[in-house]
Amino acid sequence: MTKQISLEEYKEAYREIRKEEEKRGFLVHLVIYIFVNAMLIVINLIYSPEAIWFFYPLIGWGIGISMHYLFGVRWIEKVLKEREAKAEYRVRNIKNK
Repeated sequence: MTKQISLEEYKEAYREIRKEEEKRGFLVHLVIYIFVNAMLIVINLIYSPEAIWFFYPLIGWGIGISMHYLFGVRWIEKVLKEREAKAEYRVRNIKNK
């Protein structure tokens, strides 16, 4: 006989899975950021050292990766709880109609 899981246990497990996925996605993005920007630095310094331009994509992409970290890793739990609350609110409204 299998033990029933509660809704809270399910939601907690779901949040943990989503946090792991988001963290993994961020780490992939970070590794790609490091490799591509290292390549751009090398290309810039070898082929056009008189015009330093590598910091433009470094800063631009850095802003994007910072946002990815904040929303995908740092604040994900809050976002997931807000979505759960919205879903619960909708279900309650549907049941009351």
